[in-house]
Amino acid sequence: MSKKTEIFINQTFHEKQNDRLVLFSTFNLKGQITKNLKFYLKSLSDLGSDIVLVDTSPISIADEIKSIQPYIKHYIWRENVGYDFGSWKTGLLETNRWEEYNQIVFTNDSIYGPLFSLKPIFDKFTNSSYDVWGLTDSYEFEHHIMSYFLVFQNRVLTSDSFKRFWTELRHYPTRLKKFLILAYEIGGSKYWIQNGFKVGSLIEYQKLDQNIDSSFYINPTHVHWDTMVKNHGFPFIKRDLAKTLIANGLTNDLKNLLETNQYYHLDNIDLISKS
Repeated sequence: MSKKTEIFINQTFHEKQNDRLVLFSTFNLKGQITKNLKFYLKSLSDLGSDIVLVDTSPISIADEIKSIQPYIKHYIWRENVGYDFGSWKTGLLETNRWEEYNQIVFTNDSIYGPLFSLKPIFDKFTNSSYDVWGLTDSYEFEHHIMSYFLVFQNRVLTSDSFKRFWTELRHYPTRLKKFLILAYEIGGSKYWIQNGFKVGSLIEYQKLDQNIDSSFYINPTHVHWDTMVKNHGFPFIKRDLAKTLIANGLTNDLKNLLETNQYYHLDNIDLISKS
């Protein structure tokens, strides 16, 4: 395990323009920019965000990166170690004056969407008491905020505990993914609470299902995905859920959900468009 990672490309397109920084982790076997990735980046950019895209793909294609240059502040291509947390650490430490941002969002390309504008969600949390928030929580292993979309508010960003967390974070090799989840996704929620910060989520699992047993598979983005989208304003479809729906011949459930959506088009979901 290492605290450092090798960087192959480190290119800044513009300096700070917004008060929100987005650290975005991506991986594509062919080094391609998918329709969904471009849509997601544009959606975040339109909200008023400086985006740092950290790429761990096997190859980096200049023309592909050029296609999203209008939406991103900074592009980093690095070695593939440490998963998303390793990419987020790299993006943070390679961002000049990141301490000047009022909010930092950590996200990745494991999700399709957003299915509608994220602005109402950010507006909802603007005056909330939460210091760290996400979209969903989970009771797998232990209670935690799921890390595919994490937001840190100013009070956390200016703390020594925030700097310590990311400075000390180690790049676990890809074979140790479970250890990384336990240490930083689940361990992260514990860490922020232990350091006096209030942690929460847009959709609380207990409001979806009162029967909580961490020994069972209770990932809300799989088990309750349709309810969350229809009734709770959940703006994403998890990529691994789409794979499961395809494998079980249930893509019509997803198609029916999105057929009247004027914001997000079904053909952005590459797995379905190819199936």
